[in-house]
Amino acid sequence: MNRKIFLYVKAFSDLGTFMDMIAINVLMYVATGSSAWLAFTMAVKTLGGVLSSLFSGVLADRFDRRKIMIWTDVFRAIIILTLVFFPNPIMILVVCFLIGLFSSFFAVSYSAEIPQIYGHDKVLETNALIARLTSISLVIGFIGAGIITDILGYEITLVIDALTYFVSALVLLAMKWETSISDRKPAITSGIKDKLISVGEDLKEVYSYILIAPMLLLVNVVFLVGAFAGASHNLGIPLLAENIDANRQSLYYGLIWGVWGIGSVLATIILPRLKFLHGNRLYFACFITAMLMSTGFITFFSSLNLWIVLTFAFFTGIFDAFFTTLHATVLQKTDNHIRGRIFGVGMLLKSLGFALGFFVAPILLEALSLPKMVLAFHGTLILTCLAVLLYSNGKRKSVELNV
Repeated sequence: MNRKIFLYVKAFSDLGTFMDMIAINVLMYVATGSSAWLAFTMAVKTLGGVLSSLFSGVLADRFDRRKIMIWTDVFRAIIILTLVFFPNPIMILVVCFLIGLFSSFFAVSYSAEIPQIYGHDKVLETNALIARLTSISLVIGFIGAGIITDILGYEITLVIDALTYFVSALVLLAMKWETSISDRKPAITSGIKDKLISVGEDLKEVYSYILIAPMLLLVNVVFLVGAFAGASHNLGIPLLAENIDANRQSLYYGLIWGVWGIGSVLATIILPRLKFLHGNRLYFACFITAMLMSTGFITFFSSLNLWIVLTFAFFTGIFDAFFTTLHATVLQKTDNHIRGRIFGVGMLLKSLGFALGFFVAPILLEALSLPKMVLAFHGTLILTCLAVLLYSNGKRKSVELNV
């Protein structure tokens, strides 16, 4: 089977992820009418990601990543379907936690396996294609979920969502590729204590690896702050959609994210053509695009004019795709024996950043307006990137002088 199908399967699975984001968030907000409950819903999903990211990287380095992906798709489909029958706030929280848990397993195994399938020399091009397909899924998923939820109700959206996961699992089941598990450390320990010690040693190894790679460490710092800032616009977009038109909230919610996704698609077409992105330029481009992304979010949250919001959402999507693709490329350049754990750490940082952000955002929202809350969060990311750029530039000049 053509290996590129693997990429399209992930994109199809992403379609379901984006659809359930719209349906579940709108369902909770309609049920409670509270931005605090909405933030808590997102935080609980993130908490599941935090928990699983502590050991998802270890499992991705020890076991067959393909099988991990298949089973997590099946579990996510079953979990989503429970909301069709039990659409109450408590069940929504349980579902969000479990979705966050299993999505982290899938994401880490998937990302760690890319270089093995397509080659280390084609990582940037492959990541650009992945980002393009993900963005297309985002456009279809968000706009589709917004329209379907607005017209037919959340139940149909959730059923379609579950079907995408089932189809993804079936296609992955039919595919075969060399997973290269033979060069990973085998899971031969016995007993809970021995297993915990072994996991601890694995995590110690990956943190040591990151600490001796200064630029990798800086990229992860920016990624952590970026996840924290991301909580503000993830919470803010459904509220912005309601402020634009409370009667069509789900439609505008999906539309804003959909136009953002169109910008992401354009970015993934441009990115592979930028041949100068290698070495330290890869890192600096990551920091600069993160700043431009934050500037875009700050700008479109400052208006209630739909056309202004959509225009800047489009440009924000371009720079967001650049940032996330470059970050994934940096991580995928690490050694295969440790790559799963490196992505596990990345997922942990993302989850922790989101969790902290979703805790702080409702508090700030009580004291500030929505635009000012987003400014505070994304302003933090811009300042962090500036500090990192100044620090790394100073270190580079110091090395040149010593030479």
